[in-house]
Amino acid sequence: MQLQRQFSGQIITLDTQNLIGGGGEGRIYPVLQDSSLVAKIYHKPTDEDADKLTVMFSHPPDAPMAAGHSAIAWPVDLVHTINSKQQIIGFLMPRISRVEPIHIFYNPKNRREKKPLFNYRYLHRTARNLVAAVNALHKSGYLVGDVNESNILVSDTALVTLVDTDSFQVRDPYTFEVYRCPVGKPEFTPPELQGQSFREVDRQPENDLFGIAVLIFQLLMEGTHPYAGVYQGRGDPPNIEARIKAGHFPYAQKRVPYRPMPLAPDLKILHPIIKQLFIDCFEKGHEHPTLRPDTKIWLQALREAEDNLVICQKNHQHLYGNHLKSCPWCDRRKLLKGRDPFPSREAVRNQQHLQPPQSKPRKLLSLASPKTTTPQKPPPLPKPIIITRKMGQYQPLLTPVVTNLKPPSLPIIPLPGGGNGIAGIAKDGFLGGFWGILCATAVAGLVLGTIKGSVAVFGGIIMGILWGGFLAVAWQYVMPVSSSSDSLGLKGAFWGGFVAAAISGCVYGISNRLAVFGQVVLFGAFLGTIWGSFWSAFKPPLTLPVPGRLWGRRGLFLGAIWGAFLGTVIGAILAIAFVLQSSINENSTSGLELVYLLISAMIPAMGVGAIGGIFGGVVLGPILGAPTLPLSNKLSGSRGVFLGGIWGCFLGVIIGVILGGILPQFVSIDLIGIMRIDADWTSILSTIFGAGFGAIAGSFSGAAWGGMGKW
Repeated sequence: MQLQRQFSGQIITLDTQNLIGGGGEGRIYPVLQDSSLVAKIYHKPTDEDADKLTVMFSHPPDAPMAAGHSAIAWPVDLVHTINSKQQIIGFLMPRISRVEPIHIFYNPKNRREKKPLFNYRYLHRTARNLVAAVNALHKSGYLVGDVNESNILVSDTALVTLVDTDSFQVRDPYTFEVYRCPVGKPEFTPPELQGQSFREVDRQPENDLFGIAVLIFQLLMEGTHPYAGVYQGRGDPPNIEARIKAGHFPYAQKRVPYRPMPLAPDLKILHPIIKQLFIDCFEKGHEHPTLRPDTKIWLQALREAEDNLVICQKNHQHLYGNHLKSCPWCDRRKLLKGRDPFPSREAVRNQQHLQPPQSKPRKLLSLASPKTTTPQKPPPLPKPIIITRKMGQYQPLLTPVVTNLKPPSLPIIPLPGGGNGIAGIAKDGFLGGFWGILCATAVAGLVLGTIKGSVAVFGGIIMGILWGGFLAVAWQYVMPVSSSSDSLGLKGAFWGGFVAAAISGCVYGISNRLAVFGQVVLFGAFLGTIWGSFWSAFKPPLTLPVPGRLWGRRGLFLGAIWGAFLGTVIGAILAIAFVLQSSINENSTSGLELVYLLISAMIPAMGVGAIGGIFGGVVLGPILGAPTLPLSNKLSGSRGVFLGGIWGCFLGVIIGVILGGILPQFVSIDLIGIMRIDADWTSILSTIFGAGFGAIAGSFSGAAWGGMGKW
């Protein structure tokens, strides 16, 4: 069959005599001119298929790669007929060799027969590479949709490839048209989509996260489906779809009418963080799908779980978490009557892993000689596959594979860069500087409008609120989004007023040549850049999986964070109470003077409180224990605001203390006429004011940053 490539114009020939695969939509053939490509040809091609493939070809995801292996079999070109119609009938994609469907690896029987040396570390790496591929898709705005065990291929070295990519949900970035995924497998479908017509549903990332969590569970739990269990109720047991829809996770902390399968591994074999993520996904995520852990959280947790695997002394193919006292696979081998989940290299070499399970010898019922039978020659055993190549790893997964691994201690402070390295720090520093300028300009506009009584500034803000709300509601009817018109109008009004305040303040400050305006903008740019860099380098360590208290070094660190926040709050409350009490006694303080008094009293009070709180937390945290935050691992919205405010306050105090001790030695800073800090001030006083300013700026910046989900 001869066809033409849509974008390169090359004429290609398909080898129709050697069919690679096929299904209800089309068939896959090799390309004679290029052995690294295959072509999928549709049975009944449509214009919608052509449009969807065009969008996919034009906007490929940044897929992780490893030595010639692609994690996503993405279309590299479209093909059309060479007749006068030139109809697009399929596409070209990379040819993936030496791979098997993922169920071959997580199913104990299949793995023992075909991949006997694919041990628990390889299963963890498979899960990591799977999540890395899905993460690349989600970052580019694509969704898998039809998550199942047949669309994921795995190599002997744990490399993963997502196939059947033309069934993914695709959104055109220019027209915003959604090409939906019309199919789905019930066992991997989240409860909110069970029973719905997929052709009528725009899927969300959290829908994918459910199916991916199911696959991770099966990889790490010997092929057990997370909703498989022994029914404890009356009547016939419901099917898997009904269990998923009802949220009956047998390992849940709440009471459900199921208990785990008798031969299923105990959930304690999982790393505690992995165990908690499954509970977050299948239990907490049942009512609130957005609480399901996202791909970034899974990547970090799986990497930590893999790094904490230790090797059994009896069988070096047995690897288990260092949180366990003994090897669970040795115990499981006894439970399965000699069938080792991860047979040793010697057992594989001697083909003992293919022997049937051991059975107890039967007692003789009589002394009569048994009948003699002619022994039959057993069928030849398949040759075992010995894994000798290095385990595969994609670009985002830089953890090397070490045979005799000594588990590292858990870090107190997360690694710099949040996984994005220097480039991520620089990017967030630039964005922080931009937001610092915008926020400083908006605040300056509000303050100038209040102090000077500028009608122009207030008028601009009011018009911004009105136009922002109007345009947001109008946009809802022009191009519907996943938000009600009421909430969208409020958001539009807020952002309209914010932008208008920034513009009005900028125009007013420049037209009146106010030096203080320039100082505020420069201060905002500087603080925003520092803040963005710090935020990227040190991610919040408070979202621990298990609520409770931490002692020792972690208690010290968390105690300092909590101390800074609580000290700042207490200092602000005491300052407000003192100023209000004084103004009530004097009865002559005007409104503007009261604002000045509050600000001038709160800043040093918050600085003293923050510094004192840090010292108190450092002392009490290791002894009495510092509380963790039982929040979701996927933080944004109100939860992100709360945690961001706490973490931001701590970082702001640290930055403020540093700057407060250094800057007054070199520059003179005039803060809107309220107070003046110069070289004549003592280091202690300037440090206190720096801590106070840092606490205020850090709390507000962290709340805004966390509310937008910047983790």
